Amino acid sequence: MFRIALAFLFASLTSLTVSAGGYSGNKLLEILGEDKSSEAFSQFKTEYLLDKALKNPVLGIKLTASHDESSVVTAITVTAAGYESNETKYKQFDAELPFFISFNDDAATLSEKFGDNKGSSSDDDKMKFKKDGITVNVYFKNSAKKKISYIKFTQNVGLVGPYRLDGSHEPPVMTASTAPSPLPPAKDVKLDIKTMNAKASSKDVTSLPAPATFGKSSASDRSSADPLYNSIMNVIASGEEEMFKDIKKEVAPRSNFWNYKYTYSTSVKIPGEKYNMLYSFPFQNSQLDFVSVLEETDAANPVINEKYTEMEAKLKEYFKPSEGWSYHYTVNQEDPKGIKDLELKNPKLGSIVLDHSINPQGKHVLYLRFLLQYT
Repeated sequence: MFRIALAFLFASLTSLTVSAGGYSGNKLLEILGEDKSSEAFSQFKTEYLLDKALKNPVLGIKLTASHDESSVVTAITVTAAGYESNETKYKQFDAELPFFISFNDDAATLSEKFGDNKGSSSDDDKMKFKKDGITVNVYFKNSAKKKISYIKFTQNVGLVGPYRLDGSHEPPVMTASTAPSPLPPAKDVKLDIKTMNAKASSKDVTSLPAPATFGKSSASDRSSADPLYNSIMNVIASGEEEMFKDIKKEVAPRSNFWNYKYTYSTSVKIPGEKYNMLYSFPFQNSQLDFVSVLEETDAANPVINEKYTEMEAKLKEYFKPSEGWSYHYTVNQEDPKGIKDLELKNPKLGSIVLDHSINPQGKHVLYLRFLLQYT
């Protein structure tokens, strides 16, 4: 009897939550960029009865959050009835959706509602729109684009702080220790190759506040003028907004330093690279990741150091502390006296890593990898 009463209470609270709609419509978007320790996040979590994984299948909603020290919400996914993820079935999200869209909308209706934005996408079952600082990825149940499966909302790459429709995004809070540290303590060690996709510890990294205009003015002006900056930001945007699906091309098996088996070509070209690829590791259905190989040599070669120095200077020129980036050098265990790995970290976007590795056969590789906030 007690269990029945609890079930009835839960159902009543669920119904009340949906009808209350404190976070619904465009206000739903205001959870984006919020820190998980904030009062706003606590209210949102309570309103939608989110579990520890930040989801509620009954209400058709789940959040994605970063896993670094700031831990902010990076995406909202709302589902139509029947959507399934990781063997969990979701019901339809019944609260009001942002931008007056509806789960009853088809491709033509969505294009009309978003105006000039044509809903660009490389996938037959998906459309992407950008409006008021938000990227909206709409996934359909099939290529006919008549029935929506789920919708994912992300704050446009470059915007910082909690999202506000009027553009008043707030920068991260300035702390007493915000000066970038040029070198880490000697005890810092390099990531093992097998864990290259895991986020490196950032306890010695300091972060600077990024201006609210980051990604809108100076950064966007530079992106249109410099191919390197533009291509790197395209990779970051693709990873955070679409899990790299919009730059993924055909299967392209190729020999590589890590012996990755499931590799794909991309539509991106980073100036100065030898090649780049998307890969799934360890399984074919594992999460996609991106790597840009700058140099590969069969033994120690000055060209590795030269390319490192060149790329290090360019990265520091284009990704400045004044725009929220901090620099962190890590001693390479495979070559303690050699060049250090450089991580450029932004509390909103994640990290760009200039990485040097050596395998037991003496082969060297210098590459760019990305630790993004999409997981």
